[in-house]
Amino acid sequence: MTGKNRGSLYLIDGSAIVYRSYFAFIRNPLINSKGENTSATFGFINSLLKIINDEKPDYLAIVFDTPKPTFRHEQYKEYKSTRAKMPEDLVVQLPRIRQAAEALNIPVYELEGYEADDVIGTIATRAASDGFDVWCVTGDKDYFQLVKDNLRIYYPKSGSSDADKMGREEVKAKFGVYPEQVIDKLALMGDNSDNVPGIPGIGPKTADSLLEQFGTLEKVLEGHDQIKAKGVREKVSSNKDSAIMSRELVTILTTTPIDYELDDLKRRDVNYEAAKKLFLELEFSRLLKQVMPDAEIEELEPAKAQAAKADYHLVSSLKELKDLVSSCLEVKEVAIDTETTSLNTLEAELVGVSVAMKAGAAYYIPLGHSEDKENNLPFDEALKEIKRLTETKKVQKFGQNIKYDLEVFHRYDVDIDPIGFDTMLASYVLDPSARENSLDFLAMKHFDYKMQPISDLIGSGKNQKSFATVPVKKATFYAAEDAD
Repeated sequence: MTGKNRGSLYLIDGSAIVYRSYFAFIRNPLINSKGENTSATFGFINSLLKIINDEKPDYLAIVFDTPKPTFRHEQYKEYKSTRAKMPEDLVVQLPRIRQAAEALNIPVYELEGYEADDVIGTIATRAASDGFDVWCVTGDKDYFQLVKDNLRIYYPKSGSSDADKMGREEVKAKFGVYPEQVIDKLALMGDNSDNVPGIPGIGPKTADSLLEQFGTLEKVLEGHDQIKAKGVREKVSSNKDSAIMSRELVTILTTTPIDYELDDLKRRDVNYEAAKKLFLELEFSRLLKQVMPDAEIEELEPAKAQAAKADYHLVSSLKELKDLVSSCLEVKEVAIDTETTSLNTLEAELVGVSVAMKAGAAYYIPLGHSEDKENNLPFDEALKEIKRLTETKKVQKFGQNIKYDLEVFHRYDVDIDPIGFDTMLASYVLDPSARENSLDFLAMKHFDYKMQPISDLIGSGKNQKSFATVPVKKATFYAAEDAD
């Protein structure tokens, strides 16, 4: 092994991740508006993005099994014969999964006659000896046999839970033996999932005790007459050939003729246009947000650059508010949005109002910030000015789900009239089957623009705060961006 660390390499057992993703949703499959089952595809992409975002690997590749029989099937015809046929609603997702790998710009490998385990074993062993910090991404216990100092297992967990990262000691804790004894243990106990026979009647605990006594499978078979328990002694004595064959079946090959260069595995940027097209087709809006590229303003798309250079103002006095309302009364259309303490209009208290008269410019009017009271405008006087704008017949008012803003205003004896346009309703009319019509999704879909998430300001889950606690200066960009 070279002394220099050449970076991290993550090798993903694609077939294992696909199956894991499919069965994670088996009771509640994801079906998009076109009737397409997207469970495995979603889980597969989500797993890849978690690795990319959390681990930031320097090198990355996916390896799939092929549908062709392998050398193991030739050696033992019953190998994996008990496995059920791949479900049809998983089969139809395979092309989408390939598209996803291509869009994420991750190289894919497979080799007829061999399993993904063997291809990964070959690449992983060579890379580890060349100085890479190698992680095999899989839930398959067979990979435990490969583990050594700089070759470990990244064992995915369900949902958003952190993966288990397994080295020598973790393998021992989970599987009962160290990596160098994994093959022998599997040969003794067999593997029901792959229909590897092992020695019938020998389970994990018995296999552990035999290896603790003898050290290796060879010594177990040679010294079987020294086994104290008569039943175990007879089982081992009469099934030597089965154990030897099973050892060959469970051994991951590390010398397959796979054609690859380690430099080709260097992680590349996501093909955003391809990812956007695919994710929108599949209705993976949350995943699309994760692959939105960060770039300098001058390199951004025109719509994004315009918003990044936007002119957002805090209205800091009644005079400024009166001037703003007077300016709004001179135009035909104004976008309006409210910030409140609740999504329930019956209890929502008004925190602020934002307005925009043209693209790239917007204003925020703070009214009810509880921890930044000195920057609030006098509530009653400010509301009179806002009412002067919202109720004038001369100006059309636009909004996103403006019914919500209307109901909140009504509690303060303020109307919005006339309402000229609602972007959420327009989105629904354009595509009634779409699952999402949120403003941030529409901004991304139509303008490639990623809006500031509300969680940046108020957090999420149990730790979520009220918008009223957000400092006025921080609230200004978020609120004005909505109106813009």
